[in-house]
Amino acid sequence: MRALFVPLLVLATAAWAVPVPFPKLTDTEQKKLEAGDVVLREFKPTDNRGIGVESMALVEAPSSEVWPVLRDCQHFSEFMPRTKTSTALEEAGVPLCHVELKLPFPLTNLWSDTKSVQREEPAGHFLRQWTLVRGTYHRNNGSWTVLPWGESGKRTLVVYMIDSDPAMLVPDALLRSAQTGSLPEVFGSIRKRVIALRAP
Repeated sequence: MRALFVPLLVLATAAWAVPVPFPKLTDTEQKKLEAGDVVLREFKPTDNRGIGVESMALVEAPSSEVWPVLRDCQHFSEFMPRTKTSTALEEAGVPLCHVELKLPFPLTNLWSDTKSVQREEPAGHFLRQWTLVRGTYHRNNGSWTVLPWGESGKRTLVVYMIDSDPAMLVPDALLRSAQTGSLPEVFGSIRKRVIALRAP
């Protein structure tokens, strides 16, 4: 058993040694980012059901300032659009994040408990990936990636990925439209939160 464990440990360590990568960007996407716009990429969601979206935008702050905003999900209700409640939980020693999203009438609110894996690298590259444990979703997986942008390191590229299938009787096209339409507000809220948390 020990002989098997050592190679597996080495492999796991080698996998974590690979830096969190930058997304490959076209010239058009880079220009949009530099202009302060949100870059949006839709992809085929798992089982071709629900929402598959990757989006990104720049924040005028170092990645070390942006990371705590997206790492500490218990504070999401204080600034994230449509987030009614957000709480950090622990179950059998496993940290979970509970989030409830407020939806317009006559739709019922969505909630989920997710577990996440986080990476924090000395170069200022950060990643938080989550998977669904339970909730009003068939699937709710995603990630926040936080990366230094530019040689000065004074700006940050934030990448948001969501692969989700809410358990509700709403056409996927409408769900995708609502999700993508809210993304500029999401990134705007992140920018405001970073400024609000700065020491006076």
